[in-house]
Amino acid sequence: MIQMVRGVRDILPQESRRWQEVEAIARQVFAVYHYGEIRTPLFEKTQLFTRAVGETSDIVEKEMYTFLDRSGESISLRPEGTASVVRAFIEHGLQQNLPWRIYYMGPMFRYERPQKGRFRQFHQIGCELFGSSVPVADVEMMAMLMRFFNALGVSDRVQLELNSLGCPVCRPPFRYQLLTFLQQQQHDLCDLCQSRMERNPLRVLDCKQATCQSIVTTAPKMIDHLCNDCHEHFSGVMEYAQAIGLSFKLNPLMVRGLDYYTRTVFEVTTTALGSQNAVAAGGRYDGLVAEMGGGAIPAIGFAAGIERLVLLLEGHESLSGH
Repeated sequence: MIQMVRGVRDILPQESRRWQEVEAIARQVFAVYHYGEIRTPLFEKTQLFTRAVGETSDIVEKEMYTFLDRSGESISLRPEGTASVVRAFIEHGLQQNLPWRIYYMGPMFRYERPQKGRFRQFHQIGCELFGSSVPVADVEMMAMLMRFFNALGVSDRVQLELNSLGCPVCRPPFRYQLLTFLQQQQHDLCDLCQSRMERNPLRVLDCKQATCQSIVTTAPKMIDHLCNDCHEHFSGVMEYAQAIGLSFKLNPLMVRGLDYYTRTVFEVTTTALGSQNAVAAGGRYDGLVAEMGGGAIPAIGFAAGIERLVLLLEGHESLSGH
């Protein structure tokens, strides 16, 4: 008997009904904020992801499903949604339709070690906002995400965490300070962090090895080295969040796994799923549209994992009452 490929799964009717309820609630919440749906291809030119996600990211280096099609062109299954949405935004000339609010739902693909809540084909619900650089846009995005969790009935099981990654002005000098610190601790870092430290030292801050986590607790923090503009922006984000009663926790070690993030980054975490504690994450990527050839258009977005949302809902009452 031929069985399914490792790292994927069938979603049978009893479970798929819950998926449909989660997706329906997402559509209802996003519609309140005037978001429309986009459906992008499951595969794109590999160059799109290497340029957008970053050549030194774990996704590009180790996790993408990449192959040559019959014409010899390198194609990759999409490992995340933002790059495709940015490509569509530029290709269809939507720079005149700002602000542009869009959401997507669908499968993504990464060659990771399968475990509870993490698969090689996984599904995301994501939102992107193009055309606004003000702090209130960041807060609106996070408030919408937390409204979604509240509508699911799990807001008491999640925590919003917040950080700033600075910008091309303040990040390079911080990167130098961090690299200097890590070089002094190099022999105590895990093999992976030693190998990628020179190319992308910020990734060491995200390592899950206990020794590395202990080391980075005393490392320089980006939040303490922001330029004046980034400091003003992040202060505005925190002030607006507090003004509307949006609860959050500062996490100065949060870096995210994608190279395109700038300034505000955030995660929604839970203690209910073991090691896979992030159920949604996102941030600002003000330079990505320009990097992809579409002009200086600021943007911010997030993605939530549907598999982890459904796991979080296990044991709760039916969503039909929300």
